[in-house]
Amino acid sequence: MQTLKKYCEENGLDQNKVFEMCVSGDEGVLAGRGGYTGYFAEITDTSVICTNEKLGVRKEIPFSDFKRAEFGIGSGNLWLQCVVNDKFFAFCTPRKAWKAPSAKLLMEKIGEQTELLDMKEYERYTGKLFLLWALLK
Repeated sequence: MQTLKKYCEENGLDQNKVFEMCVSGDEGVLAGRGGYTGYFAEITDTSVICTNEKLGVRKEIPFSDFKRAEFGIGSGNLWLQCVVNDKFFAFCTPRKAWKAPSAKLLMEKIGEQTELLDMKEYERYTGKLFLLWALLK
């Protein structure tokens, strides 16, 4: 998969409005290939447009379809576990990317539709003392 910077340059997109996500499985929201599948997610005012060029997938998910969102840590990653149109949808991204303007924008847009639950997990994962917390856990 190409880098976020290259993807944005090739498609004329603002890096502050594109989020790189890894989706777990295929629960009917986004196509997956057994395990984990990477997507670039363009954040608009009303939706997130998820693209995986290798799979030939480009799908728009309106923020109004998000009914639940909760942070959780699993396998050393921070996941945002969501319910979208009554289907389970979970994604993660590297720690550095969770701190990026695009992640904050995505969280803001989802948060306008449903409360982001367990923000303490987000704060732990992105906080200065994460390594200490992870070692002590």
